[in-house]
Amino acid sequence: MTKWQAARALMFGNRCAGSTARGSGRLRRRHAASSALALALSIVGGCYPPASERLTCEDVDPPGSFDYGTLEQLVALDELGSKGCVAAPCHSAATQRAGVRLDTPGLVYDELSSSPEKYYELLASGVMPHDGEPWNDDELKTFRSWYCAGAFPP
Repeated sequence: MTKWQAARALMFGNRCAGSTARGSGRLRRRHAASSALALALSIVGGCYPPASERLTCEDVDPPGSFDYGTLEQLVALDELGSKGCVAAPCHSAATQRAGVRLDTPGLVYDELSSSPEKYYELLASGVMPHDGEPWNDDELKTFRSWYCAGAFPP
């Protein structure tokens, strides 16, 4: 018996002492299966955004108490040009970063309604607007309210 086998025998008992011990194959298969399961869960768990970045219908304004125009204004440039998505280097007709164009009300609606979860995650995480000021809680609430009211066009 090698030092390694002796150490395993002390830690796990004789059934793990050597490759010929009874049950050692089952133990290795169980260990491999549990390791694979743990890896799969960590990969899948890493695919979901944190709860604060997921689009839900919690904490929304009642239907009719907000205007879709507010959401359009948030996407357009504000007075300082710090929050808009159509700034020169982003999603205007000339640039269309990532193939996304947000410079007309119809295009804003088409994009936001096609993948609202994706856009909400980008805005809530602060990834977008890329070079601008992140959306605050009230602005994100406007997005959630619009979505939860049925995401109707203007």
